[in-house]
Amino acid sequence: MAEEYDLVTLGAGSGGTRASRFAAQYYNAKVACVELPFGFVSSESIGGAGGTCVIRGCVPKKLLVYASAFRDEFDDAVGFGWTAARPPHDWKKLIASKSKEIQRLNGVYVNLLKGAGVDYIEGRCA
Repeated sequence: MAEEYDLVTLGAGSGGTRASRFAAQYYNAKVACVELPFGFVSSESIGGAGGTCVIRGCVPKKLLVYASAFRDEFDDAVGFGWTAARPPHDWKKLIASKSKEIQRLNGVYVNLLKGAGVDYIEGRCA
C-alpha cells in the first residue's frame, strides 16, 4: 500500500532533519524522511541520521582530536608538579568509544524525527 505525504525529504542530515521536523510540527504536514541505513565508515555503508558531519566528518574528527590531546597534557603536567606517568593508549577502545557515541547520536536524530511525527524510512528513495 502506497503512502501519501505532503513532504518527503531525502536524507536525515541537518537540513533534512530540520525541514522534516519544521513541516511536521508547524504546518501539520504528513512528512517522511528517507535515509540509507546507518553503518560505520566503509565502502558499503553511507547512511545514518545526522548526516555527514555527525556520522563521518566533524563529530568523529573532534572526538579523535580531543583524545589525541591527552598525550601532550600528561607530558606538560610534569612542569606543574605532577609525577604521573604517561599511561598506555588503547586504540581499539578509543575507536569503540567513538563508534558508540556516533551510534548514540544517530539514535538522537531518529528520535527527534519520530518525536515530531515524521515517518523515518530507512532505504533508498527516488
